[in-house]
Amino acid sequence: MRPFIVTDIEAGKLPRWGLLLLCVLYVAPGFVGRDPWRTDDAAGFGIALTMARGGAADWLMPNIAGDAMPGQGPLPFWIAGAFAKLGVPWSADALLTEHLMVRLATALLLAATLSLVWYASFSLARRPGVQPSDPFGASAGSIDFARAIADSVLLVLMASFGLIFRMHETTGDVAQLTWVAAFLFGCALALERPGRGGAIAGAAIAATLLTRGLPLAIALLAALVALPLLVREFRLVAARLLRSALPVALLGMLAWPLALLAGDDAARAHLAAWLAAQAHAASGPTLEGIAYFVQTTPWFYWPAWPVATWAIWRWRGRWAEPAVALPILAAAAFSAQALIAPSGAEGRLLPAAAPLALLAGMGLPTLRRGIVSLIDWFAVTSFTLFGIAIWAWWIALMTGFPPRMAYRASRLAPGFEPSWIVIDIVLGGLATVAWLALVRWRISRRPRMIWRAMALSCGGLVLAWFLLMTLWLPVFNERNTYRDVAIGLGAALAAAPHDCVATRNLGSAQRASFLYFAGPRFGPTVGAMPDEGAAAAGDRASCGWLLVQDTGPIAQTRTSPLAGAELAWEGQRRAERGERFRLYRLRSPGR
Repeated sequence: MRPFIVTDIEAGKLPRWGLLLLCVLYVAPGFVGRDPWRTDDAAGFGIALTMARGGAADWLMPNIAGDAMPGQGPLPFWIAGAFAKLGVPWSADALLTEHLMVRLATALLLAATLSLVWYASFSLARRPGVQPSDPFGASAGSIDFARAIADSVLLVLMASFGLIFRMHETTGDVAQLTWVAAFLFGCALALERPGRGGAIAGAAIAATLLTRGLPLAIALLAALVALPLLVREFRLVAARLLRSALPVALLGMLAWPLALLAGDDAARAHLAAWLAAQAHAASGPTLEGIAYFVQTTPWFYWPAWPVATWAIWRWRGRWAEPAVALPILAAAAFSAQALIAPSGAEGRLLPAAAPLALLAGMGLPTLRRGIVSLIDWFAVTSFTLFGIAIWAWWIALMTGFPPRMAYRASRLAPGFEPSWIVIDIVLGGLATVAWLALVRWRISRRPRMIWRAMALSCGGLVLAWFLLMTLWLPVFNERNTYRDVAIGLGAALAAAPHDCVATRNLGSAQRASFLYFAGPRFGPTVGAMPDEGAAAAGDRASCGWLLVQDTGPIAQTRTSPLAGAELAWEGQRRAERGERFRLYRLRSPGR
């Protein structure tokens, strides 16, 4: 590898207030002022809510109001459920709801992720093997250089396109990225304190199994075992590292499965279903999964992957350095577990974001000035245009002019009634002014700090996210919430509030939303009704209601009569014509 020099000016630290402000603006928007949103966000919240309101069995076996979720590990929902349980006594208070407490738990996990990534980067960048050359005593000190690298890594992570939305959902994805960051930090710490670092890395492996299951936990374990084989510095501390990490990992990994195994038939059935889900997740690559990986990774990891690729090439003579070897091994292991999955999903790509950001941070000091300028101009152009588009479409929605743009904007949430919210306009305006000031500073001052290449990319993404989560939040909330439908369902159930509600074809997100907003007492899930749809005698005896979710063309047809039942209510979200809910009052034989 060719030597490089980093001067004191280039190693200048990002002002702490600026870095903290960026982190706050990254974390907070998206968690404030919204309902549980359909699909994964609502489903994850439903598991935590069920735990908070349920008993020991609900904490041991993740479910949504009795509907088992064997593919989900319990640990993230234990954390979220504990926070939700704190909010139960005040759940009637609109300012302190169970959903707010779950979002608070997710926000704290995200903040922990950012902190752990920073400290892992700082520890690795202090190592002598990655310090810049200093033939004339002109290079920055090791602490200043490491701090500049850590700041850069944090900016790269927050600038990654694929993370911003997934990190603001109440799912296990945020917790999993936290465990990955803890693993990287534990391995970095192990170079100086093998016992403590190994324990942290082992705990991260155990937490991973309790979050995303066996394939990713095995990937982390493989990376940990491979480090001493490939890196001399880790080989020197291998005995103490593994002696501390492996027992913690194994004990943590076995605790929950053994608790299920020692439980009743339902617990053992849940364990069998969870193991089947793990086997399916590692059943081997498919053309569909590979195609998804190839199509998604270029934008998902932008702008980390180009700089990380450059870092691998630039540090090709020092791949055995811990600061280079650790992120390469981790990213390779996580990518392998994503590729062996039978289908693609963004959640499988998330773990590799942290090591790629770390690797990109190591490549930033060696980037040529032309590449830095290219990254900057791409960020300035794309995010400025994006910000203009956000404002223009929002103004069209609010004012109705121009008409064609206003009509297209209104189709995002049919029936939405626009209203001017002064605080959102003020906050959006301040964010826009801050972005323009950042662009002016970067263009006029032309700073030479290492982190300059990612300042605009991170700031632009934070601006776009902030504008979407202030100006457009009411629209997105209207489009993605089941609040109004659930309120209608609750009003219909008021005729017999104590009767349980059997369900047919009800999705996880819908079940969670109805549980939160309407509070029905869900009963069993029934299969398709024969012929005209007569309810099974056992279900009719146990429940007085049947809630059916129809999707696709059948949702737009007239209701077919069900023998032994009468239609009591039907409803749908205004933004979704291909989905309809029908509630039937089941008549008992003697009624």
